[in-house]
Amino acid sequence: MMIRAAETCACPLQELGPSMAGSCGSQFIIFMSILESFINGRCDLVDPCNRVVEREQYDDSYDFVVVGGGTAGAIVAARLSENPQWKVLLIEAGGEEPSPCSVPAWVTAYWNKNETDWNYKTEPQEKACLANGGRCTWHRGKMLGGCSAINGMMYMRGHAADYDGWAVNGAPGWSWFEVMPYFLKSEDNKEISDGVSGQYHNTGGPIPVQRFRYAPRFAHDVVSAAIELGFTPTSDLNGETTTGFTIAQAFNDGGTRFSTARAYLRPASHRENLDIMLNALGTRVIIDPRTKTVTGVEYVKNGETKTVGVTKEAILSGGTMVSPQILLLSGLGPKETLDKFNIPVIKDLPGVGQNLHNHVGVKLDFTLSKEPDLPELNWESAMEYMLERKGPLSGTGMSQLTGMINSRFAPSGGRHPDIQYFFGGYYAACGDGSLGPDDLENANKRKISISAIALQPKSRGFLTLRSGDPFDYPLFQPNYFQDDHDLAVLVEAARTAYRLANTTILREKYGMHPTENYGKHCPGGGSNPTDEFFKCLAQQNTAPENHQVGTCKMGSSDDPMAVVDPTLKVYGIEGLRVIDASIMPTVPSANTAAPVVMVAERGAEFIVTRHQRFKNKFGSNTPTKGGATSHDDRRTYYNSNKDSKWNNRDWVFNINRQNTQKPQDWYRFNNVYPTRQSHR
Repeated sequence: MMIRAAETCACPLQELGPSMAGSCGSQFIIFMSILESFINGRCDLVDPCNRVVEREQYDDSYDFVVVGGGTAGAIVAARLSENPQWKVLLIEAGGEEPSPCSVPAWVTAYWNKNETDWNYKTEPQEKACLANGGRCTWHRGKMLGGCSAINGMMYMRGHAADYDGWAVNGAPGWSWFEVMPYFLKSEDNKEISDGVSGQYHNTGGPIPVQRFRYAPRFAHDVVSAAIELGFTPTSDLNGETTTGFTIAQAFNDGGTRFSTARAYLRPASHRENLDIMLNALGTRVIIDPRTKTVTGVEYVKNGETKTVGVTKEAILSGGTMVSPQILLLSGLGPKETLDKFNIPVIKDLPGVGQNLHNHVGVKLDFTLSKEPDLPELNWESAMEYMLERKGPLSGTGMSQLTGMINSRFAPSGGRHPDIQYFFGGYYAACGDGSLGPDDLENANKRKISISAIALQPKSRGFLTLRSGDPFDYPLFQPNYFQDDHDLAVLVEAARTAYRLANTTILREKYGMHPTENYGKHCPGGGSNPTDEFFKCLAQQNTAPENHQVGTCKMGSSDDPMAVVDPTLKVYGIEGLRVIDASIMPTVPSANTAAPVVMVAERGAEFIVTRHQRFKNKFGSNTPTKGGATSHDDRRTYYNSNKDSKWNNRDWVFNINRQNTQKPQDWYRFNNVYPTRQSHR
């Protein structure tokens, strides 16, 4: 009973969201319920004093309404509410982030629950997820913090070429040199000079970044195995080295997850100018058809449809699947789609819902014949977490390990890897408290998965409406493996994974080998698998990933498929922006959580720039003609903020483009200014 006794906190403890104990199965329910009860009674994990308190009555109108409180929306709402003169409303379809989300090992505990996971399914695929009838599953967070509350927490930015490609192909102002400050602005890296360099990382931002407190010994040995294969050793794939295998840094601190809701929104939740509405579905943006100006946002809460007014801007941060759906329901999208569902056309934007793409891979299964499958979660490891926030519960098992390499199809130069590896195994997600079987010799052997991922897929899909009902999920058609290039990359990636498993250290120490009969339905397997075997395996046991982007593509005014301009304003509409992963023209070559944080920081600054920081000489909030700002305005802003921590540090981006000047000097000397807005 001492284990279950709750702490005395400064604010009353409360259990938030559904229970996670049932996600492990009935055989684990007693032990997991005890652990969950403990978690719900710890002040540092529940964070009761900073939780959102909903209002009984909301205002009729707000300066800004943010739809979606996920990874991006939580940041945008928090940043906008820093101005006490602005009233900000955040509308979130889900509820508060449940306290057990704080435990890193319980990364999947809230998947497949209607209250916390959108749990999308794709249309049947001709060439992917065939073992599941062709339907791929996409887990997306439905709560404050969104996917940052249910993802693997890995902190990866992508590569310079990703963002330079955006800038060259219609998104000026989004080059690596220009987006890097927004990565650094959000970051509070705890390991500078301890495996990562201050040249590429920052301190003092809202999100703590560091390695988990625990990683299995096997993860370290995989890194050694990769070095045996000839891959460059690295401790930071966000630094000078772009390829190799490493135990990655993650969004965490003190043995607990840090979602964007925890990092940004909770510290802002007591601001009187910030209102947060939970369990309310944003359904439509109200636009004056004559002036093409946003006047309000429609939402449904408790079965009742209501409208809230907008005096400055509405911001859609619903994510790659929801934001385009809201645009379509608002009369913004391909005319033929809107006509089909009798939605009045406000603006014909052919690109809404198009350009849907995602990382995709093949899941490979291996057996460690010298390792008994003992539970990582037992009373001993549970007590280690309860008392010290250490041990297997403070990490994500093998999921924190990753690797990046170049295939023969990768861009020349070797600085833009097109393959990433994710690992599975040694999870402490579930347990019954026992140490496992006494007869270790005859115990089941441990299984390990390696997902080999194509980072630069060429296949493109789309989403569209199923009906005019906002509660009907859109139709998702990713067209996985439509382009043969993606399968060709995975064949090479899978072969390298097999070579990794056959390295001396993994073979001799662990007895690692491909699991017997895995992929038995695919011809060409065995000791020397063929290309066709790996292609078949990719189509059967697809790793569909959860890095979807592109459905509200950012681009130039002469790009007919662009939905938003480089300041993230929806083309042809006044007072409407999209700020989330959907605006990304191409998916970054890495996990997308950190890039979404960057987009949110940048998008919030665009809004603040438009409405506050750059007043013209008459003192109004109207920007100069075309939305441009003068060099003097840009310099004035940075001079006025020169005492802030992130403006005063020396900035060095990479070895090819070092610059030890502060941001206010960069912008002046490198001609980096806000992009002139289009009048399309």
